[in-house]
Amino acid sequence: MAYVADVYFSEVLRKDVIDQYGKKIGVLWDMAIVPGAKSPKVVRLIIRNRKRFYEVPVENLNLFNRYVITVNAGESVPKPYELKEEDILIKRHILDKQILDVNGAKIVRVNDLKLGEGDGAICIMGIDVGLNGILRRVDGGKAIQNVFALLNRPITEHIIGWDYLQTIDPDLRNLTLNVARKQLGELHPADLADILAEIPLEQGTEILSSLDEELAGEALHEVSTELREKLLKEMDKETISDILEEMPPDEAADILGDMSEETSNELLSLMETEEAEEVKDLLSYEDDTAGGLMTTELLDFPPDTTVDEAFANMRLLSPDVEFIYYVYVVDEEDHLLGVVSLRQILTSPIDAKLADLMTQNVKSVQLDADKKEISRLLSKYDLIAVPVLDEEKRIRGVVTIDDIIDLFVPNPTRRRKRKAFQ
Repeated sequence: MAYVADVYFSEVLRKDVIDQYGKKIGVLWDMAIVPGAKSPKVVRLIIRNRKRFYEVPVENLNLFNRYVITVNAGESVPKPYELKEEDILIKRHILDKQILDVNGAKIVRVNDLKLGEGDGAICIMGIDVGLNGILRRVDGGKAIQNVFALLNRPITEHIIGWDYLQTIDPDLRNLTLNVARKQLGELHPADLADILAEIPLEQGTEILSSLDEELAGEALHEVSTELREKLLKEMDKETISDILEEMPPDEAADILGDMSEETSNELLSLMETEEAEEVKDLLSYEDDTAGGLMTTELLDFPPDTTVDEAFANMRLLSPDVEFIYYVYVVDEEDHLLGVVSLRQILTSPIDAKLADLMTQNVKSVQLDADKKEISRLLSKYDLIAVPVLDEEKRIRGVVTIDDIIDLFVPNPTRRRKRKAFQ
């Protein structure tokens, strides 16, 4: 094994490579790697001499540091190098590519790579995504680093260890998004939407395919209509229908409402019947009305339900209900009788019945109520949600305060449903 010191790739890139006789055989142009047990391992040096390229196996290295690179080239001239499809090169495939910084929930660029000895080989130990990685590669960069050091404000290193990275592309060739999928799944949908807006379309579809359907749907709902259309065009329709099934019906309706009637009908036909009917019903209402804004996911129980029974049912139903602040009390035909707040349920005896706890004078709106009427009601009575009733006083859904905020605050996901199913 050669004498290897920890170096940054930029410090050895284009460095002279000397043979065992002290003769320059070219400059280091790139390094070929293969996936390792912990970190990618360097297997060949790619050397350029004028317009020709040669390769030297890493086993032939004698010294490897920022000052000198020496190799034992043997008696013959180094073997000519030709790029093969399966080759993975640091400069060509990794340097200056984008990765996802999970902690910052943002896309950053690979400005440099840290190399060192590991498992008896030269390995990529980490990726530099900070300012120092850029300064090492530009004229005058060292002077800028020295100035900050003299001012007692050295530039902070920002190295992401390779052990914290897990490529979506297993052969490492496209290091556009390197992140453990578990960490990716922990990001907020709004952060995921920001990331999807920054990366190439192909990588965006790869990310969405790697997420569970619920999170993928939430992220899709957060992106702009234009980007969503592009992403969905690249995705399999079966996958899209699976995502739509896991979304709240109102959000699924938002997405389908931006599509052509033909595409919407096709996706609805691939969904489970019950979910498809709920979404189709929402698509029939006018934009910005209670019917168009409401979600059909809510908790409603008969009046003789006890607090204990309500708790048990809430545990079973909560995975399917996005919004739980109120429990609505209904009769056998879904006529709204009253409402009980979650706070009341939490602080009441377990044998108390909802009929004894409910408020009967429930503030509600009709299906055709406009956004001004809904917002006035929410504001005047300090409500988080308002039930939506049909002409026969049956509860059809609820409009939540966040739905109204989306209408008055600029938002790329503001509803633009087509009335394709009227």
